Amino acid sequence: MTATLENITRQVMQLPARQRLALAGFLLEMDDSAEHSESNEAWEREIQSRIRVVDGGAVSGIPYSDVMREADRRLAP
Repeated sequence: MTATLENITRQVMQLPARQRLALAGFLLEMDDSAEHSESNEAWEREIQSRIRVVDGGAVSGIPYSDVMREADRRLAP
């Protein structure tokens, strides 16, 4: 590590956990947006397509309580 990176790392480690997590999230988001803009655009198109299908009535949703009940059933030991 360079001296500057080592200094920054020491400073970051002194931050409260919440601020370290916020910084990590920011760095990941910054990196993600720079490297994955094409995949982000593809996901946005997919999301919009799914919204249109739901809004058009072609599919219906499942109530949250039903989903959670089924998840509990499947995950039960």
